[in-house]
This record gives sequence, structure tokens and C-alpha cells, in this order.
Amino acid sequence: MKYFSLATVVALLGVLAVPPWALASPGSLRPAAVEAQKSRYQDAEAVWQRISTRHPESFEAYYNLGIAQANQQKWVAAIDSYSQAIALNPDLIQAYFNLGRAQAKLERYQSAVQSYSRVLVLAPQDRLAEEVRKELNIVAQHSGIDLAILVE
Repeated sequence: MKYFSLATVVALLGVLAVPPWALASPGSLRPAAVEAQKSRYQDAEAVWQRISTRHPESFEAYYNLGIAQANQQKWVAAIDSYSQAIALNPDLIQAYFNLGRAQAKLERYQSAVQSYSRVLVLAPQDRLAEEVRKELNIVAQHSGIDLAILVE
């Protein structure tokens, strides 16, 4: 696996550093702060896009690209990025979780169930398993899909 240069990591840390106001809920942010937050996500997306282009074998690059896209509500792009990360690392449980969430946002409930189910198969006792069960219940409420077998 190729490693990122120190300059790349330092640049990423500058782009991805989270200001204190970013931890507040979006509704409580001032309009200027919301715009600054959007700009940071756009910057992060551009950085991760460049890294994924230079290092197409890096599941981390695609995973982080998906996060930046999801934070901008670019659900289709995020789904593509998470899917690429999973193709490169099929055991990346957090990517399956985030993929399920993006699919649910687009009301692709059957796909979301499959992605969430993969988390439960890979790591049934992981900290994400409880969160997955909550997400599955939300999907079931919105979609009418019977999840009794999955959420035992």
C-alpha cells in the first residue's frame, strides 16, 4: 500500500480540522458558519477526490470521499464512493453502515437493508450493531419492509 506524503496529511488536517461551532446542530449555527462548514466539506471532497485519483487502490480515500460527499447530501456520489471503498476492502463495516444510511436517504430501502445487514453479519457484537438495529427500525417504518428476521 502506498502512504500519503507528510505534506498531504498536513494539508488534509488543515482542511478537515473541525472548528468548535461545527459540533453544534446545524439549526443553531449562524448563516456564515453554515457556509463556512459547507466550504470545508467541499474542500475535503476535492482533496479526497485527488487522493483517490492518485491512489485508486486506497479504500481509505474512497471512504473519506464518501463522508465528505454525504456531509454535503450528495447521496448518489457518496453511495458510489462507499461502494468503491467496499470493493477494495469488503470488511469495512463502517462503509457498509454509511452506505446504508445514504441509500435510506434516497429511499432505496431494500439496498439499505442489505448494507445494514452486512454490518450485522461482519460484526454482530460491534458498537455499530446497535446503531444498525435502530436504523433498520427506521427503514422498516418508512418502507413497510418486514425486518423481524434481521433485528431478532
